[in-house]
Amino acid sequence: MPGGAWSRNAFFDLGFPDKWKIIECKMVDAPPISTHDIRIAFENPIGSKSLKFSGKGKNRAVVAVEDISRPTILQPVLKRLIVELKGAGLEKEDITFLICNGAHPPMLRKDILMKLGKDILKDYRVINHNPYDNLIETDVVQGNTRLKINRYYFTADLRIAVGSIIPHSMAGFSSGAKLILPGLSDIATLERTHKFAMMGFRGGVNDVEENKFRQDLESAASGIGMDFFVGVVPNSRQEIAGVFTGDMVAAHRAGVNFARNIYETKVTSSCDILILNAYPKDSDLFQAETAFTPLRASDKEFVRKEGIVVIVSRCSNGLGHHSLFGPGMRLYRKPIQRSLLKGRDLIFFSSNIQQAEFNTMFWSGYKFVNKWASLLSLLKERFQGVREVMVFPCAPLQLVKCVF
Repeated sequence: MPGGAWSRNAFFDLGFPDKWKIIECKMVDAPPISTHDIRIAFENPIGSKSLKFSGKGKNRAVVAVEDISRPTILQPVLKRLIVELKGAGLEKEDITFLICNGAHPPMLRKDILMKLGKDILKDYRVINHNPYDNLIETDVVQGNTRLKINRYYFTADLRIAVGSIIPHSMAGFSSGAKLILPGLSDIATLERTHKFAMMGFRGGVNDVEENKFRQDLESAASGIGMDFFVGVVPNSRQEIAGVFTGDMVAAHRAGVNFARNIYETKVTSSCDILILNAYPKDSDLFQAETAFTPLRASDKEFVRKEGIVVIVSRCSNGLGHHSLFGPGMRLYRKPIQRSLLKGRDLIFFSSNIQQAEFNTMFWSGYKFVNKWASLLSLLKERFQGVREVMVFPCAPLQLVKCVF
């Protein structure tokens, strides 16, 4: 299976007893597109004028880009974006790249090199968003509060946003308006939007059509403004499989349709043991949560009642950090049983975190192991004879379609 996104990015082997039946559930997937394809996507925007046209006469452009918690390697698409901006008459000093951190930690130099590429870091100003400072109050109201947004973004006369369109447990799919809210918002707004979704009032994976959480985000982002959106759909190896440019909503929806096709994963039977690999979002324990996507997306249960769910995550950066859900933060709660498991046991396997870190994020009744042999011992104790094991190699991306 693949592992180590933004780290060692390599394949590793999982061994199972000979008598067990192993079913590898791969998504449809897609190859990386060419630089020619990327150029064509920029020259044919959806629902808006081209970036070259939109940028004419503008003096200060801000390119809001997703942070490293999202999987896509952005260098190829940013290289084309720079060509478009130069074609509109903007110079290097007129362009700023702004990282949409939201409540995530700021990106360090090594992160920026991997995500944006050395040419961006060498030639352009790159700034991390801070949800506590450098904010400006807008006329957009959510609840009874005016939304505050990053000052650099709001005061620019050309506002562009670039991000990955992948499954998201609250917004249906990531990116689009989500780059602005919560990506560039103040901490109070982040708390409010996430709290409603956590309480189950809004949101759901693979739903953008009826998703009230996304509707709220798009309404707010429309009030703030986005002149041009670039949506990228990554494949199973963090490469760009599709690019969709133009209007914040129209281009995002086109990207969603494409993503649904390549992330579709057919399941033809139920299993005793479900292995969910957190790649390509296996950088830390917070992001490993996204490995539950196949369970969230399925309209049928495909793990037997007495079955076990296993999450595998490299967690190269250990626990990670989140300004809302981290220990001691305003939305942190003592972990409880996950309702989506419906009483089934969970085992978490990672060689890069410790028991205490695991206990900050997962219920104490679930098990943590840091050696594969220990995991196999637990499974052998539980199951006798021939068993069916289902393996999802890129679980955060995989949208299950049950055909049994």
